[in-house]
Amino acid sequence: MTITAVAPEKTDALVAHLLQEFDLAYEMILELIDGFDNETARTAPEGHMPALWFLGHLMCSKDYVSGLYQEGGISLSLEFYDKWAGDCDKVDWEGAPSLDEMLGLYKRIHARLRELVATMGAEDLHRECPVEIQAPLDDYWKKRLGRLGSALSLVQMHDAYHGGQLGSLRGALGMTVPF
Repeated sequence: MTITAVAPEKTDALVAHLLQEFDLAYEMILELIDGFDNETARTAPEGHMPALWFLGHLMCSKDYVSGLYQEGGISLSLEFYDKWAGDCDKVDWEGAPSLDEMLGLYKRIHARLRELVATMGAEDLHRECPVEIQAPLDDYWKKRLGRLGSALSLVQMHDAYHGGQLGSLRGALGMTVPF
């Protein structure tokens, strides 16, 4: 598919659309986290991950994509990735940041990647990754991360997927699911 020049008013409409879609899953996560406190955010019934884990885990994917496509690389420490990128078995729940700290960090990580989306044009959807993808992923996932549009799509799908699990956690804890 070839992208041709886009008129400025169409570019503004494209950016507005991309930002709206980019914020959709993010806002869903924020709504699903609402109502948790520091204690309930660290616990989960059998078969579920704690709410705090979801925030840390989702930050890793957003930060990684941001680091691939923006100057400055990743914002989170490698130690953070080690604890939060995989399953929650590496997390020290008593030493974990507070829910408010994690929410603040989640918002900052999202805002950084959102800045990139806000500057995109149609041609950027096909922009190739300017750096080598170092994550321990198979070739399929590296290929998906290799173009900006596809990488942003993965971030959205990842947020939505875990949003569903977060909704299930809320139900298992007797909390209402807002949507």
